Amino acid sequence: MARPSNSFDSVSMTIAVTPQIKMYLEDLTLDGTYGSSPAEAARLLISQAIESKIKDGLLTRRKFMIQDGDVVALPLPA
Repeated sequence: MARPSNSFDSVSMTIAVTPQIKMYLEDLTLDGTYGSSPAEAARLLISQAIESKIKDGLLTRRKFMIQDGDVVALPLPA
């Protein structure tokens, strides 16, 4: 499944997982639904988890803008 285009550049981030988690991430890539690599599967799962937390009210959706080439979060409503 193709992912939607992102209007912001991606940043690289390193995480450590157990061998078991890596195997589950590899399993998710077998049919391509969660990308073609464990890293892409992890990115998609993180994105889904954040969306879920926003929906549940545990996170507030932020708005972002690009200012002088940097991504800046707009202030949250009071």
